Amino acid sequence: MNKCAVVTGGSGNIGSGIAVVLAEHGYDLAITYAGNREGAEKTRRQVEAVGKRCFVYQASLEKPEVPARVIAQAHRDLGRIDLMVCNAGRDARNSVLTATAEDFDRLYTANFRAYCLCAGAAARHMVKDNIQGSIIMISSTRGEQAYPDDFIYGGLKAAVNRACRSMALDLSQYNIRVNCVAPGATWPEDSRHIDTPFVKESIPLHRVGNARENGEAVAFLASEAASYITGVTLRVDGGLILPGMMERAEKTEWVRESWREEQRKKAMDMLDDQID
Repeated sequence: MNKCAVVTGGSGNIGSGIAVVLAEHGYDLAITYAGNREGAEKTRRQVEAVGKRCFVYQASLEKPEVPARVIAQAHRDLGRIDLMVCNAGRDARNSVLTATAEDFDRLYTANFRAYCLCAGAAARHMVKDNIQGSIIMISSTRGEQAYPDDFIYGGLKAAVNRACRSMALDLSQYNIRVNCVAPGATWPEDSRHIDTPFVKESIPLHRVGNARENGEAVAFLASEAASYITGVTLRVDGGLILPGMMERAEKTEWVRESWREEQRKKAMDMLDDQID
């Protein structure tokens, strides 16, 4: 019987890479996308090119009712769910000086709540079908290493890593394993970031990662070769956050003085509005 996987956010760089690698490892796929239909269709074509099925759903996973609904549809179309990959999310930089309640809600619903709701929905189908499946959540090395202007996104990725461990305990009685993959600097091969000072000075392996490498990490954690692994976060970052690396790194693109000044001015305007 074919193995079946659901990958959220299958239209983007990492999500597409995960889906294609899983297809090469024998999985039929169901993928979601939010707005990038062209990217989702490209992923479908790549999956089908290796002889596997690929169902594509438009899904706004930040809406509370959508995760269970789309996972149920995937279960109907695929016939079973062996692997759930929670990958879809939103990235953002936020200064504590200027972050609003809307900023928190937008990132929380996409990067934490949707992950947990998708994981729970898939787990229910696995338990009902008596499948000793696997749930893998794509977090980030930003959940472990502190960066400027990253307290919301990075904090939520840290929450994903922590939630993974409790989920692993919850689902161990059903032999369902739960793990995280934490990408580091991962860009498409034609990205302008590939040869920047950030890469040369900050990453021990002197290059950015690619989507396939994250896909292979997911395939490994879902495989029988990893059948005794649960509750871990596997970093795929070329050594980016090894102790001491950030202290040795030169100032790089993600620290921009113009952005800093913009945030300072915005914070002062917010303060004036509150006083008024």
